[in-house]
Amino acid sequence: MTMQLQCERCFRDPETDLIFSFLDTATLRPADDAFFAGAGEISGCEVDGFSLTDIYRHENFGMCTGSYMIAETLRYVLERDPAALAHAGRSLDALYTVYRMGMRLDRGFLPKIYGGRFSGETSTDQVLYACLALETFYPYADDAGRKKIEEMLPALVDFWVKRDYRYHYFRYHDASWQWPLVRFPALLQLAWRFSGDERFRREYDRLIEYTVLPEHCQLRQLRAHGKPTAFEIANHGWLTVNGADRMTMDTMQFDILLRHDPEHPLAPRWRDGIRIMWDEVKDSITPDGRYYSMTLFDFDTGELKRTPGYQGDGSENHGAKSAWSTMVIRAGLMALRHCPELEDEVVTRAETVLGKLNFMDCTYYDEPERLVPEQRYKVRLLSGDAVTNWLWSEQLLRYWRRSRFEQPQQVVREHV
Repeated sequence: MTMQLQCERCFRDPETDLIFSFLDTATLRPADDAFFAGAGEISGCEVDGFSLTDIYRHENFGMCTGSYMIAETLRYVLERDPAALAHAGRSLDALYTVYRMGMRLDRGFLPKIYGGRFSGETSTDQVLYACLALETFYPYADDAGRKKIEEMLPALVDFWVKRDYRYHYFRYHDASWQWPLVRFPALLQLAWRFSGDERFRREYDRLIEYTVLPEHCQLRQLRAHGKPTAFEIANHGWLTVNGADRMTMDTMQFDILLRHDPEHPLAPRWRDGIRIMWDEVKDSITPDGRYYSMTLFDFDTGELKRTPGYQGDGSENHGAKSAWSTMVIRAGLMALRHCPELEDEVVTRAETVLGKLNFMDCTYYDEPERLVPEQRYKVRLLSGDAVTNWLWSEQLLRYWRRSRFEQPQQVVREHV
């Protein structure tokens, strides 16, 4: 079986057509209550009325389903396989169902559906992946699908505009908390393109200055302004965390901006932002195709080094390896259309990850000894993000080798 067939067979939820966020490696089904016996909750992210079983089923539904939808759309353009087009269309319908469910709160609310049920939780990363998937699939959707996208995409963005980009996030923040404004110009650009509503264009112009730097350039910021913590001093290096998540979001946003507004005065800064994030995360890729989820950069040499294990720091993952390396290389491959000078180092790392990781290697975390005992269940979870980004990366690498992104991505860019 190929990775795509395994994803379709195991990760697609037969009830919702969404892609599961995690599977139990032993059963290749969503983890049940027995799996989580004795497990510690996700700090700060507990949701009243929902168990860990509910939460892990579709925690990253927009990311996983959006990534798979893009991968299958790109595969369809390359291979003209009608099954790939059908898979992307089913993913669209699944996201549209969640969008309709969100109207229980307000039009455009994209709720996390823990246990298949409505919750009051959402996050902008789910919206970003969903919107990019909608844009990518639009040229190949039928008339009914296009109407859904034309309705859904502007509404998903308008939900945030109407609230001045304020909405609570689990137990971390109350309802008055404003999300980082750097995240919204790319979404506003898409909403304006699909709706023609000048409100979105005006908001885009108002917020665009927030995109001067990537949101998540931890290493650059630490070197410029940071004061070392006791942990960093003891280990003689700057500490960075969760590079895969950080790099992918910034790169996706800059990609949207550069495709739709390539002559903007800030466009050189957006390209620089892509390079900044790639340079910060690229060396976390390991020879076995995984990546370090937490890294130290030596104060003197700047070289990456591993963090100590479980006894050495107070973090959640302690630098454990993860198959979210597929997200790192996918962001790198997306970057090539804007920064082709990165080809050698991006393609080399992409070939390592795609060549080393098979389906059962796509775990959330490895190295259980690096996790606190109540979090070690995470090494027994297959990650939908890892699998779907593997598939997306594979298609991007094929396109790069064939055309250096002249086609078919150009078609995607010009459809509106």
